[in-house]
Amino acid sequence: MFLKYFFIIIIFFFSFTLKACEKPSMPTEAEWTNWLEDVKNEAINIGISVQTINAHLSDVKPQKKIILRDRCQPESTITLKEYLYYRVDKSRIIAGKNILKEYEGLLSEISNHFGIQERFIIAVLGMESFYGRNQGKIDTITAVTTLAFDRRRSNFYRKQLFAALKILDDNLVPSGQLIGSWGGAVGMTQMIPTTFIESAYDWDGGGIDIWNSYADAFASTANYLTSIDKNPWSLDSTWGREVLPPENIKTLYPSLEQKNPKGCGAVKRRSISKTLPEWSELGFRSVNNTKLPQRSNLEARLVAPDGLEGRMFLVYPNYKNILYYNCSSYYAISIGLLSDKINN
Repeated sequence: MFLKYFFIIIIFFFSFTLKACEKPSMPTEAEWTNWLEDVKNEAINIGISVQTINAHLSDVKPQKKIILRDRCQPESTITLKEYLYYRVDKSRIIAGKNILKEYEGLLSEISNHFGIQERFIIAVLGMESFYGRNQGKIDTITAVTTLAFDRRRSNFYRKQLFAALKILDDNLVPSGQLIGSWGGAVGMTQMIPTTFIESAYDWDGGGIDIWNSYADAFASTANYLTSIDKNPWSLDSTWGREVLPPENIKTLYPSLEQKNPKGCGAVKRRSISKTLPEWSELGFRSVNNTKLPQRSNLEARLVAPDGLEGRMFLVYPNYKNILYYNCSSYYAISIGLLSDKINN
């Protein structure tokens, strides 16, 4: 009963948020047809079979609601406090603890294999799909085709469209039907198509099934977070911690800002790197007003997602790996806090 009302609240909240967003304009039939023909030709040129192209692109139509959702995501319309209220909630924490206990042996094997703490694997699944309960019911080809046409992130979603067609062309979906979220993410892990091709992992030997197999969902999440082309995941540290800033934070902060940073927005908004003792010397303290751990070999960066008047966090190298999953400070902090609560 609690979950029923929880999801009603979520739906109402996001419906209210969407109403406040700019209404997108839609293409004419001629514009859509011409663009789609270009996409089909490119798909053939990169090796997608004509049979798959005709089966999935012949009748696809752009969806206004999908474009609207893309332009009005909650990370850009609410505060961190509101975001955490809906994402790091009691029901998600309890369910995460139960999953951790129920699959203890399997998670231990996967954790040892990939070198990542079990609680982070669980937290990602909890955040992405409420541990598999909310995987989405939107046709993925429709979602990524719509977003590939829309100008906001057309190049990104054009890649997702071709990756989704390849997944279907290679028969990598057990059901034969690729469905998921409005943004093209699929399965318990809510991986976008390119990430699925890159990191989806068949742990149990029955074919990749991140929709129904917890083994594959756990392993795929762990594989992505620890991929060697990103920062190496450290078992010796966590994601970060909330901190209390010194009184002179407003005058101090300009000297801490990154210069010419590379990466997504959330990566750019992290401060320069310092050791924990150096942060202590600047006056930063733990949230219980005690001294920070004096680990001189652990680098940390300051993150203030709601500005210098809001909550602040010192984040460690593992935090950047979480940002690769979803480049949002709100998201990465929520994963960290949820993992802490599941583990406590």
